[in-house]
Amino acid sequence: MIKRILVALDLDNDTPIAIRYAISLAERFDASISGLAIVDTGHIDSTVGVGPIGTMYYAQQLHNHLTEEARTRAGELLETFEQLVSKSGVKHSELMEEGVPFERIQEDLKFHDLLIIGRETHFFYNRPSRDTNTISRLVKNSSGPVLVVTPDYLHIDHVIVTHDGSVAASRALQWLVQLQPFGNDITIDILNVCEGKNSQAEEQSRLIMHLTSDYLRHHGYERISQVSLPKGNTGEVILEYIQKSGANLITLGAHSMAAIRRITFGSTTHKLVMESPIPLLLSS
Repeated sequence: MIKRILVALDLDNDTPIAIRYAISLAERFDASISGLAIVDTGHIDSTVGVGPIGTMYYAQQLHNHLTEEARTRAGELLETFEQLVSKSGVKHSELMEEGVPFERIQEDLKFHDLLIIGRETHFFYNRPSRDTNTISRLVKNSSGPVLVVTPDYLHIDHVIVTHDGSVAASRALQWLVQLQPFGNDITIDILNVCEGKNSQAEEQSRLIMHLTSDYLRHHGYERISQVSLPKGNTGEVILEYIQKSGANLITLGAHSMAAIRRITFGSTTHKLVMESPIPLLLSS
């Protein structure tokens, strides 16, 4: 059951959508929402750097300016969050913290049931186009589920559960089942990309889908289908299925931090995080 939701606030266009999902879930579970804005002092420190002794005064002035500017932006984000959530009547609180974003979010997630975050988050308010790889680090080390939202708000009633037999995929499935953020009367497509064309690979694919289906049925899910897709570019194969399935959420086990960094082109998780038209429930 969901009782505490953490929303990471940023200047990106996805943040209002993340807040909207949080409000919807909070209303469903009578939960509270924590809006978190972070002053990224780590990137401020690295931006200012350390120069010759004669420039230390000016470096400190720049550091102070960037920090105060970031605090101002964080305050504006929290004010917008408070205005949006207050209209719904949902219980909420506002948090402003300073430090490295993924570390601050990670610590707060230990005491929340779910993190909701936009996929274009940066948290470097002075340079919002700068990529901080926050999502990749969060998924790698998080203690809870991460819901990555896309620019359009969707009503969730049809979920793709990807499962390759890994621990990460199993954890994402368990979080979906145990938290039941969208109830258990939803449609579920169990998706497995078969690792080969031989009978052993096909049998392994069938076994994973059977075990996943059995687990879901024990938790009250009934509208379940099993889909085995042929091996290929896994990201492309899954994206093609998303487009034709009509699903509005996908669960995914992200196996490594590098899998969703922009510099690692071609990885399945990176491709899905960046290109999926529907939200993703991620687990490390």
